Amino acid sequence: MLGIRSHWMMNGNLCMSRARPSAICPLVAVHLVLATAPVGAAVLLSDFNDVRMLPFIWALSSIPFSQLMLLSIWVGMAAGRVLPKILLVILATALLVVWITFGQVLGSTEPPPSLVSIFVLNLAIMLGIVAVLSVAMAGTSRLVGTIRFANDTDLPANEPRLHYSLFALLAISTATALVLGLVRLSRMEIESEQSQTAEYLLAVVVFALNMLTTIWATFGKGHVKRRLLAVFLVSICLGFSMWVGAGNSPFSEPWWLFCSGALIVVVPTAVVACTLLWLRGIGFRLVAARVEPESDSEDCAQR
Repeated sequence: MLGIRSHWMMNGNLCMSRARPSAICPLVAVHLVLATAPVGAAVLLSDFNDVRMLPFIWALSSIPFSQLMLLSIWVGMAAGRVLPKILLVILATALLVVWITFGQVLGSTEPPPSLVSIFVLNLAIMLGIVAVLSVAMAGTSRLVGTIRFANDTDLPANEPRLHYSLFALLAISTATALVLGLVRLSRMEIESEQSQTAEYLLAVVVFALNMLTTIWATFGKGHVKRRLLAVFLVSICLGFSMWVGAGNSPFSEPWWLFCSGALIVVVPTAVVACTLLWLRGIGFRLVAARVEPESDSEDCAQR
């Protein structure tokens, strides 16, 4: 009995060593650099007064949304205690908002009324987005499973339940109807408050759908490359939907400028996909809800 326990502890420590911070630190360093993207967008906006620079500005400005998406996935779907996650998310969001605020001030032609008020407003908005997306991810995790260190590609993971099923058709049709309905509401010009609320809800739905499809593609079983192709096709369509909901039209502006508006959704999706692929490479998987955390350790010990 003692020999079995020592064997389990030795193998368990070996398995968990692959998920130590040494494997996560490069990823964190990359995102610390990406957090400065709003400053780069502000520099382009102030130095180059050219409409052809708008796609680059939009792409850089959208990168912080990818980090909000990753924080929401971590809080809502990753295994672990929730309270320490919430505290770290608040700190990470505050650091991100510092760069966003600095970018807004740098790119503005008028002096800001108060840096503190802008920071507090941006922090409230960003924390609200993270909270809504985290709740959505937490609710979804009960159906699809949680993300945790598995160290085994053959662990029972979420099979493509939506594939060739009636539930797939219902889910896709419901999501499509919801997006189209919010697009229509956001283009209403009579009730401005209702239109702004619809735009906010549309953005939340778009990013939530992109998060779910990206998790499905990177952490689930199946052909990752094929699934990622589907993810980017979905993100392009959702990007156009959100761009149209904001009042833009391909008939009132250059076609290339309208098409580049999808970068606001595609770029964050690409950053999230690359991050999740990195985590997949070091052993994280989407493990079905029916699998208990102890089973991961036992399977790891057996190996």
